[in-house]
Amino acid sequence: MVVEQHHIKSIESILGPSQSLDANTWFWNIHHQESNKSLALTITSAVLPSSGTPGDNTGDSVQGQGAMVCVVSVQTSQGYLELHDVTGVLSIEPDEVLFIARHGDRFDSLVVGSRCTCSQFGNVRSSLLGTDFTTLDPAMLMAAMQLSLAEGIV
Repeated sequence: MVVEQHHIKSIESILGPSQSLDANTWFWNIHHQESNKSLALTITSAVLPSSGTPGDNTGDSVQGQGAMVCVVSVQTSQGYLELHDVTGVLSIEPDEVLFIARHGDRFDSLVVGSRCTCSQFGNVRSSLLGTDFTTLDPAMLMAAMQLSLAEGIV
């Protein structure tokens, strides 16, 4: 996914204005007064260098240099998270943005909130989408619920 202005506007509607660091990088420094939590979010569209191995690029090639990929990184007081090869973004009213990366029949995602919340789901099977929630083991329920919101973009 190449990040476009409509993606940024959608994210800004939830998380507030971004700072554009350059033509391909946007940054949010979010602080939630009530909880006194802070979070730093960076979204970058970058060219992944080609290793010269045929078939090593998953994105669109840029003049033979490699693949254009979207990387989302989040720094919280608890740690640092990155999601590579983002394939979609979804604003979830009233206060969250879901970033999703699909790799074959698996998904990874980051959910970032305006209240400085952050959740990550990794290596989730696509068969979980559309599953009847009442039949799921509770350990799988949160991933199924979050990813079901993104069913339209995956």
